[in-house]
Amino acid sequence: MHGTPPGARSPGREPPRLRPHHGTGPGRRGARQASSAPRPHEGTTMNTRVCLVSPKPPMLQRARQLKLDVVCVYTPEEFRKLPADAVHDEICLVLRHQPDPGELVASVRALHDRTPFSAVVTVQEEGVITTALLNDALGLNGVSAETVALLTDKWRMRRHTAERGVSAVRAAVASSLEDIREFGAAHGYPLIAKPLGGSASIGIHKIGSAEAAESAYAALSGLDLKQFLLEEYLDGPEISVDALSFDGRHVPIAIADKITGTGFVEFGHVIPAQLDLSLEEEVCRTVSDFLDAVGLRSGLSHTELKLTSAGPRVVESHNRRGGDRINTMTHAVHGIDLEEAGLAWATGLLQPLTERPAANGGAAVVFFEAEPGRLVAIEGAEEARAHAGVVEFHLNFEAGQLIPRVRWSLDRAGYVVVTAETAQAARDLAQSLASQVRFVTEPDPAAEEDSAQGVRRYRDLVAELNQVPHVDALT
Repeated sequence: MHGTPPGARSPGREPPRLRPHHGTGPGRRGARQASSAPRPHEGTTMNTRVCLVSPKPPMLQRARQLKLDVVCVYTPEEFRKLPADAVHDEICLVLRHQPDPGELVASVRALHDRTPFSAVVTVQEEGVITTALLNDALGLNGVSAETVALLTDKWRMRRHTAERGVSAVRAAVASSLEDIREFGAAHGYPLIAKPLGGSASIGIHKIGSAEAAESAYAALSGLDLKQFLLEEYLDGPEISVDALSFDGRHVPIAIADKITGTGFVEFGHVIPAQLDLSLEEEVCRTVSDFLDAVGLRSGLSHTELKLTSAGPRVVESHNRRGGDRINTMTHAVHGIDLEEAGLAWATGLLQPLTERPAANGGAAVVFFEAEPGRLVAIEGAEEARAHAGVVEFHLNFEAGQLIPRVRWSLDRAGYVVVTAETAQAARDLAQSLASQVRFVTEPDPAAEEDSAQGVRRYRDLVAELNQVPHVDALT
């Protein structure tokens, strides 16, 4: 975001020359392929050994394409979930390393002492703390533990950025109904209450009035949240920015409009976001200032913002690429595979980008909505899948399975990704195809939001996704 104006794009500019992305999976037609191998920095000797934390099969495949020597770090639960053919010649360390990462750090350091790693990398939210610990322990140039602590703990982030006058949002830590009422009286309603840490749109409550505070507090208490974050409500539409930072120079790559659905769960994204040039530049400046403030100097980032009446405000940010098929759409529209580019930069295989890549058409993902209950049948799926504009099509449930009420991102029933000549055309097509897919369900008490099983599942998810208890290991 330096050198050229923030958000500036060069029409017709070729994308960075990355190794071709092969084997992109079913339905990946229409995505633009990069054309040649990455170019190492001139005059450098490259060590191509890398440690990947919690890598899924696509990331392993990208590492093989880059001809990297790979050591993987998994928890036992992560390793058991891998497909049988996911790991080829990679070395895997399978350790239970939370809350005490000592054994893991010692094991990876021993491997590093024998044959040094060029980088420790993850693109998974569950891997960012472990990756930061290992980068710091090995003295590598990854995102620091201090930065990851700020991005993981939302209250820590709000205090830090407010002190620096960057994207300031009024916020406070709360633990009681009285705290909610005091915050509402001071800053007005509506307001937002959410876990101090977490992702995937889970555990977020909009409290519209003082009268609604009691029921919201009861819901938060039911999730076993001893503390939670209160924030002023930010009006306006929400967008996200995926960027790649090169030694402190931040280059925005994909800016996506969000489509919201049930509660705060995202039900779609569209690339590129339909912003006028001045607003796009303001968004990019806001992201650049935020990344500088938290100390993120290198690698991938995914920052979510609200376009408020007072200007863009950061909701949260992560030192990884965005989820929800954003990587697929970025590759289709901007010619960049975020995972591959981030890995190539970390291991010295990518020259820094000098400007934001131009968009070539538009792409959209829309997630399917379904009534909770026992799934009887799915209608219209094959017809929608067969459309020429479809890049990816996926169903999360099969007949006979229970479809829960949507509480977080993984409760959604599936998705369709499309490309088209423009972003608006892609959005219209994706929404049209999604509307043609019908999930026929029959009532089942286990799917209801207030069932004991549902509440217990939700409480466990909130605890699992909240990494704030592990932040102490970073500081």
